[in-house]
Amino acid sequence: MKDYNVYNVGEGIDIVYSQTDKFKTNEIAITFLAPLEEKAASANALLFNMLASTTKAYPNVNALNKRLAMLYGASADCSISKLGENQALTLSVSSLADRFAIDGESISAESFELLMSMLFEPNITDGRFSQSDIKREKKLLCEKLDAEFNEKRIYSLRRLEALMFDTEPYSVNKYGSKDAIKAVESDELVSALDSLKKHAKIRITIVGNVDIEAVIEIAKKHFDTVDREYIGPVKAVFKGVAEEVKSDSERIDVEQGKLVLGYRINRDCGFEQHPELRLFCDVFGGGPYSKLFNNVREKLSLCYYCSARLDRRKSVIIIQCGCEEENMDKAVSEINNQLESIKNGDVSTELAAAKMGVSDRILSVRDDAYALCSWYLTQITDSDISSPEESAAANSSVTESDIIGCAKLLSLDSVFRLVSLKEGE
Repeated sequence: MKDYNVYNVGEGIDIVYSQTDKFKTNEIAITFLAPLEEKAASANALLFNMLASTTKAYPNVNALNKRLAMLYGASADCSISKLGENQALTLSVSSLADRFAIDGESISAESFELLMSMLFEPNITDGRFSQSDIKREKKLLCEKLDAEFNEKRIYSLRRLEALMFDTEPYSVNKYGSKDAIKAVESDELVSALDSLKKHAKIRITIVGNVDIEAVIEIAKKHFDTVDREYIGPVKAVFKGVAEEVKSDSERIDVEQGKLVLGYRINRDCGFEQHPELRLFCDVFGGGPYSKLFNNVREKLSLCYYCSARLDRRKSVIIIQCGCEEENMDKAVSEINNQLESIKNGDVSTELAAAKMGVSDRILSVRDDAYALCSWYLTQITDSDISSPEESAAANSSVTESDIIGCAKLLSLDSVFRLVSLKEGE
């Protein structure tokens, strides 16, 4: 079932509108897609954190919050993610649905206009952002990177990415690096904003019931002032087969060891959705019915947790485990044994459960406006857009032979171990 409409408002700029009265709020987000490169990633991340906190008309956080409060308690935010080898930068506003406004006020149009002012009327004086604002946001962004180090599950994943993709842009953190963040100058932020408006793939995603004609008019009014030279999404570097297994480890003060494995998939997925790979990943290490959960975790007790995640844009599967050092080699061996069992056709029980579990998780995004908005905006790289219903329905045609075929595409590329200090260290 298609529940959205797409409106083109410029070269490489579209609006995806999912109209519904299910929620009391409207979610409006605008996402820019840029190639993932450390220096640019840091400047972009810093820029969007600054744009979300002030505008020319509301030059400090308190002033912007007062304006949001006047919009019936609206809220503004920014988020940054990595989609393959693209950095996705999103500004969003959540506001009360128009039907609850007094005297027929169009809260959605006013909220969207505020969102546009963050991009087109930022808090710039004499061609420069405020140094105090830059200093504040640099500190906050560096703290986010520190938080990743302190969360050892995320830290070990980042170390695996650095090992597995050492010569590929995918190894770059979505925020860049602390050194690159600290080195960003005000004029670089202005240049980054101009470049994104000129070159990026841009998607405006809306969930709720808004005055869509007003939103389209506002979007065109602003983007018609930009001399666009659109550059499409970057296709990820594809390496289908691991030539050798790379291994690295780090010993630090950690209570629970972390084991992370990276597998290459010998299929260049590009910007297409692959329901058979999604279901294979779930059969392998998804829900409580999966091979890894039932065997590596439950039956053999080799891990505290053991789960698989697919990045289809990059054609890789990453497995993360909480594991004691003495069990890590056994866990790696057993994970590979479970992959072999799928290759040999032992998938019937897990596939039925995976189809139900994955479909339920996909359809559950309908229960939350923010989740539904995220569903559509993260498809910004894709050739086609799928509604949750369309995506869930695609699971039904996946067969056991499809899952077996997917398993045969995998080869182990890298293993990273994060282990605790030995006694006396």
